[in-house]
Amino acid sequence: GPAAEVDAQFTDVKRLCREHGAGEIRVAADEAERALIWKGRKSAFAAVGRISPDYIVQDGVIPRTALPVVLRRIAEISAQHGVRVANVFHAGDGNLHPLVLFDDAVPGQAERAEEVSGAILDICVAHGGSITGEHGVGMDKVSYLPRMYSDDDLDTMQLLRCAFDPRGLANPGKVFPTPRLCGEVPGRRRGVHPLQEAGIAEVF
Repeated sequence: GPAAEVDAQFTDVKRLCREHGAGEIRVAADEAERALIWKGRKSAFAAVGRISPDYIVQDGVIPRTALPVVLRRIAEISAQHGVRVANVFHAGDGNLHPLVLFDDAVPGQAERAEEVSGAILDICVAHGGSITGEHGVGMDKVSYLPRMYSDDDLDTMQLLRCAFDPRGLANPGKVFPTPRLCGEVPGRRRGVHPLQEAGIAEVF
């Protein structure tokens, strides 16, 4: 039954952890211990704040099978740039929240941290993932969208957005990297979009 499957999976997980050098395997004995384990995870960002005055919280996602190679690549980039990275993530769904540590009072550190932060997103994309796992694109990541999508892809997405929001009322200035078809700035694209020309899409 399902309980037996869970037990077998748990046995496999413990074995794999031991085979790959886990320092400790701790299983909650009751609800109180389970709450303490969750408290540890939920306090991770605050704990990092005690070892670094500033940090960038990144949000990328990868296939779970790519986790070992991606973490190795993050460690390599961290070493190459001399920028520490604290890895916090949801291993179960491949969602990564690397914390890129820096001191804004030291000239050049913030810029190096931004460079490492962007490189981490490139790693995620290169391994079949995405520039965001759960927090979205917003304004911070608009410049990274072209690393995942072609101009035609972005124009198609924007045409869809225009169809539902022709007056640009929904989060203007967010998601798309440059003013495209409507909504980002007054006016429209110059000339006919290839999708319009092909009769596939219509600008409203």
